[in-house]
Amino acid sequence: MTVDWSRLGHAYGRATDTPGHLAALEFGDAEAREAALDHLDMVVLHQGFPETATAPAVRAVTALLAEGQAHPDTVDSLVEFLGDAAMSVTDLADDRYFAGILPDLSDAVAQAYPVVLPLLAASPPDRALFRAENLVAIARTRSLADRRQELAVLVLDWSERGAGPQAEWMRCLGQLGVDLRDRLIDPDPAVRLRAALAHEDDPRGRELILAALAAPPPPGVHQFALVAAAIRVAADFDEIATAACQVASRDSWAGFDDGWGALVRFAFPKPYATSRPLTEPQRALVRALVTNDGLWDPANGSCGLVFKQAGLPHSRSACRQLAG
Repeated sequence: MTVDWSRLGHAYGRATDTPGHLAALEFGDAEAREAALDHLDMVVLHQGFPETATAPAVRAVTALLAEGQAHPDTVDSLVEFLGDAAMSVTDLADDRYFAGILPDLSDAVAQAYPVVLPLLAASPPDRALFRAENLVAIARTRSLADRRQELAVLVLDWSERGAGPQAEWMRCLGQLGVDLRDRLIDPDPAVRLRAALAHEDDPRGRELILAALAAPPPPGVHQFALVAAAIRVAADFDEIATAACQVASRDSWAGFDDGWGALVRFAFPKPYATSRPLTEPQRALVRALVTNDGLWDPANGSCGLVFKQAGLPHSRSACRQLAG
């Protein structure tokens, strides 16, 4: 099917330059191939947001992989592009702004699944986890629900070969809906937590999540995943206040979205006001924020917004005084 790229757009305008980059993936020199991969990552799917050119680009990349025409040094990057496109379908499923784009993109991603599956089956061991993570992202799209079991069998086989950290394999299996409750007592703390994150509704999983929040997570588990899960399973902020203070005192400014910032938003469902005094858990959280040197750059608008939404001043001295 011929694509009229002049009628399609990417993050920086009309997609008339996209076909040249796609051709470079097969015929270009190393510099041209690198530029093509950058184009896909930063222009066609800019920061995970699709445009009208994204679905045709996904189909073109899938065809290159299916026909063995992509240069070998681009294969894994192209698999990653397909995985990122799939994540955009999943993450933006309820976003009305993308409602006109996602059905076509979802269809294009689904067509990529049977092409990427053999790449995982025949993967070198040192690339298996990387390919599995992206294939799992593809399989998590709604239209591929019936393919997840077959993929889980392959992923489990790779996990048993010891090709990469077990916790990361558990994450893949959990995303495919595999029952991991037997791993809630695994001797590896990262594996236990990955199993807990897959089974938040299990009392043992909930207990592991809440107990783990206070300390830096073990390798293989990201703090943002623990924070999000703790917020989901906690009855209220008071239940996790002590652990939340530990996170707030050590997290970097980058946690404004899914680290300390998420905990502040949970602690302040209604903005602070002089007519509504701080509770003691809220006060403890503000004190913990005050101790963290990384949160107080007045030029950091992301941090400032977290404080503003909570009704707090983005001023260290003012918060110190407020917390008492």
